[in-house]
Amino acid sequence: MVSKAKSIIANPKRIQYIQSDKSLGDALEIDRNGIISSDPNEIFNELRIMQEANEKCKKNTISIVISPSSEREFTRTELREITREHLKGLGLDQNQYLATVHRSTGHTHIHVIANRINECGKAVSDSFISKRSQDISEKIAKEKGLLTAKDWKKINEVTISPVKEEIKKAHDFSKLKAQDFSEYSGLMKSRGIEVIPTINKQGKMQGFKFYHQQSDMTFKASDIGKNAGVKDLLQNRVKIPNLSAPYLEVQQEMQREVRPSINKQFSR
Repeated sequence: MVSKAKSIIANPKRIQYIQSDKSLGDALEIDRNGIISSDPNEIFNELRIMQEANEKCKKNTISIVISPSSEREFTRTELREITREHLKGLGLDQNQYLATVHRSTGHTHIHVIANRINECGKAVSDSFISKRSQDISEKIAKEKGLLTAKDWKKINEVTISPVKEEIKKAHDFSKLKAQDFSEYSGLMKSRGIEVIPTINKQGKMQGFKFYHQQSDMTFKASDIGKNAGVKDLLQNRVKIPNLSAPYLEVQQEMQREVRPSINKQFSR
């Protein structure tokens, strides 16, 4: 189980975000306290009524994201219990809050917006809140017999790290042999790794992912290492068509660096 918590300046858009689960439509609401409305603007106003009692506190809202575990499915009741235990540990269980569940990413996670200001106008402490939040997750995971963040880290070191290393070696080999992106992709595929371009709304390529066929795992280029993305290919003179800015500018700069040496050769 992993969690993150931080104090923020709330606005209706943040509330609307946790109420929407991207492609799945409305997020699943699992709990609320001291909040009546379902409209993000009205919810924001309900929070503001309490927050007006403490105008000195600027970051008057706590945002929490809890990822229970991917080892099994959780019922709505179980997710609500995890949320309440988490809020209680942070001293927010009596404050106003709204909790929803998102599933569109394939990994169930809980979003919580909690009012940092209580009914007495006092602000709940946010000192080391990120560390405290993770400690609470570790405690809940152990109590429920779930894998903790430390457990997952050990598992990742055994299962994921070797796959990343294999992709990195294939990338380092392919970028030196290929002259263009098509050839690079072909060399990677011959080693069991599919290169999947990331295309923006303008139809321009802005990056890519790696699909490792044997493990059935997909990684962003940045997950493999700092030197495993578009810029790295360009620096190794691998031509890439249809690039988005700022990579297009990098490619143009590379071309300008090559031309003088070519012209010099012909001038002889």
